[in-house]
Amino acid sequence: MPDPAPTWHDRTVAAAAQSFGVYLEQGLGEGKAAAELRRVGPNELPRRKPPSAWKVFLAQFLNPLVLSLLAAAAVATVAAVWHADPTLGFLARYSDAIAILLIVVLNAAIGYVQERKAERALESLQAMLTFNARVVRDGQERVVPARELVPGDVVVLEAGDHVPADVRLGESSDCRTDESPLTGESTPVEKDAARVLEPDTTLADRVNMAFMGTMAVRGRARAIVVATGVGTEIGRIGKLIGEISGGASPLEQRLARFSRQILFACLALSVLLFAFGLIRGGFTVWGLLLTAVSLAVAGIPEGLPAITTITLALGMQRMARRGALIRSLPAVETLGSATVICTDKTGTLTLNDMQVRRIATLRHEYGFTEGTCVGGGALTLDGRPTRLAEHDDLRELVRASVVPNHAVVRPGPDGKLAGEGDPTEVAILICGANLGVPRDSVLDEMSLVASNPFDSDRRRMSLIFQSGPSGELTSYVKGGVGEILGRCDQVRDGPGSRTLTEEDRRRIHERAEAMAEQALRVLGVAHRHIESHADAEAAESGLEFLGLIGMQDPPRPEAMAAIRRCRDAGIKVVMITGDHAVTARAIAREMQFWEEGDLAVTGQELERLTDDELTERIERVRVFARVTAEQKLRIVRAWKKRGGVVAMTGDGVNDAPALREADLGVAMGKGGTDVAREAAKMVLTDNNFASIVAAVEEGRTILRNIRKSIVFLLSSNAGLALTVFFSVFFPSLLVLTPLQILWINLVTNGAPALGLGVDPPEPGEMANRPRPIAAGLLDPDDLWFLFGFGLLIGAVGIGSYLLPPSLLPAAATAAGSRTLAFFSLAFLPLVHAFNCRARRASLFSRSLSPNRFLWIAVLSSAALQLLANLVVGLHGVFRVVPLGPRDWLMLAAASLAVLPVWELAKAVLRARDRARSAPASAESNTNRMPNP
Repeated sequence: MPDPAPTWHDRTVAAAAQSFGVYLEQGLGEGKAAAELRRVGPNELPRRKPPSAWKVFLAQFLNPLVLSLLAAAAVATVAAVWHADPTLGFLARYSDAIAILLIVVLNAAIGYVQERKAERALESLQAMLTFNARVVRDGQERVVPARELVPGDVVVLEAGDHVPADVRLGESSDCRTDESPLTGESTPVEKDAARVLEPDTTLADRVNMAFMGTMAVRGRARAIVVATGVGTEIGRIGKLIGEISGGASPLEQRLARFSRQILFACLALSVLLFAFGLIRGGFTVWGLLLTAVSLAVAGIPEGLPAITTITLALGMQRMARRGALIRSLPAVETLGSATVICTDKTGTLTLNDMQVRRIATLRHEYGFTEGTCVGGGALTLDGRPTRLAEHDDLRELVRASVVPNHAVVRPGPDGKLAGEGDPTEVAILICGANLGVPRDSVLDEMSLVASNPFDSDRRRMSLIFQSGPSGELTSYVKGGVGEILGRCDQVRDGPGSRTLTEEDRRRIHERAEAMAEQALRVLGVAHRHIESHADAEAAESGLEFLGLIGMQDPPRPEAMAAIRRCRDAGIKVVMITGDHAVTARAIAREMQFWEEGDLAVTGQELERLTDDELTERIERVRVFARVTAEQKLRIVRAWKKRGGVVAMTGDGVNDAPALREADLGVAMGKGGTDVAREAAKMVLTDNNFASIVAAVEEGRTILRNIRKSIVFLLSSNAGLALTVFFSVFFPSLLVLTPLQILWINLVTNGAPALGLGVDPPEPGEMANRPRPIAAGLLDPDDLWFLFGFGLLIGAVGIGSYLLPPSLLPAAATAAGSRTLAFFSLAFLPLVHAFNCRARRASLFSRSLSPNRFLWIAVLSSAALQLLANLVVGLHGVFRVVPLGPRDWLMLAAASLAVLPVWELAKAVLRARDRARSAPASAESNTNRMPNP
């Protein structure tokens, strides 16, 4: 057997057969095929073993925040063993360590559940090969499992067959294959075994080849297997998928960076506190260690991972109701950060439903009121409604266009016509039926006597029918405009026909070119009466030209509105399609995301660009046409190198590597391949571009709400840390225990943080620019707000320790001052949660939509905090003393006092903003993410 050749489309059939030492009629011998199978292995893709469950679980503990909590739990355990009060029960003695460990395990469990996703993309590719193939061996045609094919095998393809391997066609008869899963080509590709192509011919244009994972939809072919398994085009794509890790989402990057900063700050403060205590004296080493642990626990936002996860999960549910299924939690937020959406054309920007949009006779060009002949569109002439019966030439054109077709249309479950067969033929038949000329009625008195199939050389097809009592023969022909017009000498002009002149030819060509510039696929239609059907050449010569049919997969109306929203939101839309550049550019213009100076780049042109050249010009390219899987990957990487956050849509096998590489891969739920869905992080149930934009808005809302939750948690943590740090200056004070701090951080503050996570979207969310990844998780406004309230909460906590003895509960004991500090630091953030909804707008402003979930969360947390004091059995666990009515009044006054203080501060900030924006603030407002 020869070494695998890099290309086969540039070789003749004879040369390809000679390379393998086979004949199309004989194929390989069974013995030779068995030996080759042992040498090259089965025709399947290698499986990659997913990581074991225990490795995924243990990986959850490698987070720096989690490791620091484990260290804190270890210190608390040692302290409980060697230094705790022996009179305490087990639960009270080890409560701090147990609480910390429970939090660590809970966070790990949540992370495990979310990350335990099997990598099923390669398995989906493997599933595509679980079918049989018809192969010629020892001169006999037989059926074998596709996995047993080897290079050199001769296979037979007919309509409906899966292509079992990459093959060089040897013989073909009216053969067409659906290559949309591999190349993105929206219409079946016409195959021609006799063609020999240039070596640099793109994958989508290799008409003498057929590829694994595609399907024969028409005709018949015999072909030589030239590649199997990982050597096929789909195998190379599978290898690309396996090599791409996917990378962290923008939110994961921000949280990781933010977590490290918080961790280092907490550890530094803990070390500083421990050193200060040793120098000052008056503390035991174990006491200082527990105080340092308390400070670390106070500063670390233990609930952040869980709250972020739950907020994202709730966002997933809301997105699902809008047609977007999220497979990866961080993908929810990634949508909100997207700066570029690379989208397929067919089915996403368009309806994936070929429809007749224009019909032209010699005299007139006709359109439809709804843009196409379906969906209630009525026939129009010069923009005014008209009827088919009023135009003899148009009626004859429609009648003749429905005859030469092999497709079938019938009413679907919803009553609308649906078809089977070539999409262009289905479009013509549906148009005829909607105009009152169904094909069945035309053929009632006609019988088919001969056919001349379409092929790439002739670029036309004809069907010959016999009709009438005299058995008159009529040839109906359709095909490329130039080919049809060149075989005509008559033209239908109104009610009759006349000789076709050169002026007529010029007018028809100009009209066809104008229709093509509108991204229409244009066919010419003609007919003639003949004497005999035996002469195929005569049946397609001396024709009478009837007119033109212009078809298109039309844009989705809602997608056009969504593109306008993207433009307002600062998001660029880029079309990546398997169709031709002219068609794609026309669609881009119609959908209004093509501007003067924009570029359309084909796969061949892209191949000649280096990665640096592509990155340099990527921002000016709005259309990529006829591109391969590797080129789509390059496009995504070029955008990411320019700092873009890339959302990439796709439905085919060739889209999978780019879907995996993109910050957010978006697969199509209807008609898409399993491979694409497994590689993506989001699946659209309706294949609609508008659903992507709706998900972007939801993602932005979620990102803003996560920031609100983080600011709420950290400002409360800052107040706790200040209180703990202050207590080290006074050895007589009892420091808040780790359990008390964890209770405040997780139980009391956790529910309000979740309530902020579902805050309703703010008006004008899609009028803002995407938030840059480099901007960090929090902006300056967030930080000022965080530190301002942190100081206020800390001041209240410290004040609880400094109250005069006459105001302290439980006879002014140290335990009483700690109890008051514990409850004040728990209740004050509950009121503070409402302030976190907005940085500028008053809580009483109508611009803020009600958030009943936040009210429920705050009331629930308050009830739980009350239980810590009202249930006597919990006093030992929480190390608190009972509070009296006077104490509760003091707590309520301190907690509610923050509202008027911050409302006054907001009024000052609003006045300052108005003063700054008076000269000209429109431009600055578009370049930042304003807070309400």
